[in-house]
Amino acid sequence: MAVGLSPRRPPGLERQPQLTVGSGSPDRRYGFSMDLRVRTVEASEIDAWTRCMGVGFLYTVPEGYGEYFLGDVDLRRTWGAFDGERVVGTLRSFATPFTVPGPTEVEVAALTNVTVAPTHRRRGLLTEMITSELRGSAEREEAVGILIASEYPIYGRFGYGAAIEAAAYSIDLAPTRFAEAGSGSVELVDLLTMRNEAPALYERFRARQPGSIERNARWWDQVLHRVDVPGAKKPEGYQALYRSAAGAFEGYVRYRATQSSDHMRPTGEVTVDELVATTPDAYQRLWRYCCEIDLVATLRAGDRSVGEPLGWLLEDARTLRQTGRYDFVWVRVIDVAGALAARRYGVDGHLIIEVSDDLGFATGRYALDGGPSGATCTRTDASADLSMPVDAVGSLYAGGVSAQVLRDIGRIDEHRAGAVDRAAVMFQTSTPPWCSTWF
Repeated sequence: MAVGLSPRRPPGLERQPQLTVGSGSPDRRYGFSMDLRVRTVEASEIDAWTRCMGVGFLYTVPEGYGEYFLGDVDLRRTWGAFDGERVVGTLRSFATPFTVPGPTEVEVAALTNVTVAPTHRRRGLLTEMITSELRGSAEREEAVGILIASEYPIYGRFGYGAAIEAAAYSIDLAPTRFAEAGSGSVELVDLLTMRNEAPALYERFRARQPGSIERNARWWDQVLHRVDVPGAKKPEGYQALYRSAAGAFEGYVRYRATQSSDHMRPTGEVTVDELVATTPDAYQRLWRYCCEIDLVATLRAGDRSVGEPLGWLLEDARTLRQTGRYDFVWVRVIDVAGALAARRYGVDGHLIIEVSDDLGFATGRYALDGGPSGATCTRTDASADLSMPVDAVGSLYAGGVSAQVLRDIGRIDEHRAGAVDRAAVMFQTSTPPWCSTWF
């Protein structure tokens, strides 16, 4: 299942063809008709659709949530699997700019809310929903799809490759000291001030951070509690802005804290939900602020970059530990020529890449000429330097996975000596890709 909350475009009106799955005969094991269908959903079906999604993700959808959620979805991109009138599977996508190495950006289809009811597993419903959406992406000329996978093994068979990792960190605060005091100031602010200032700061950050996606107004209103969302928890935590010595806002942090003690010694924790900085001064000062909060002994932060430079700012970097590292964003290349031409490359180079795709969208041989200033990619009949399945192209795409690693594990075959090494330096990025937004 792919997970997510991010809203994007308003509901659409056009309908997609209805697809039939199965033989139409009853399945005696479960007692339901096997006359299963996959199609886009109607607005009147969104309550049933969200309830099915809740079953898949193991939570109860609150009363009234469907009506609210309808504002998040584009019905042209919202798929349901139906057993008769009953919704037994869910999937949707939204369009978003995706920052890629350059930095530059490409419009992608972000897949989310993917579930199949436990009573209807292994009926081909997930395959039908995903391939239908991929066909829709191809028709919309979206060169790339992305998702966050709740379970690792599912999406490789549909051509998605693990591409961007995230990491979790903890800091033992008692011995932590920063090597430099830093400049500027940090100001605690209310939710309205945060709502007014944070989106522009995030957008400046997103424009230069490979792997990041857009956040629209509904995303900010929901996260910063500017709208009433059925079932949402009451606001908790704190928010602060960094102001430079010149008086400009250059970053922000959202965090929570719990207080506890052991024999009168503080043992509480501060949890950093998000820290965004657009300058090195903002980065240093915001982290120092979080590490100097009273009455806490440990700081924890998840879904951070695997290349987090925080340790280099500390007198003793061993007080910072990476407590977890995990796959986060998966990439599915649909249009190889369009996708590879959209990004930039570490050095100038030429590669002939042969791509295999079991679903047929990306199959072909492509001539890539790329460098720091731009790229072109076209189909060709020339002999291939490299060959790989489409999921390997997805893993390479954001610059977070080395071509040499993919060769060593058998995902890339080299047909011309030195081609893998050339691909490695072309696709690599100076800044590790990182996505800080769940979707």
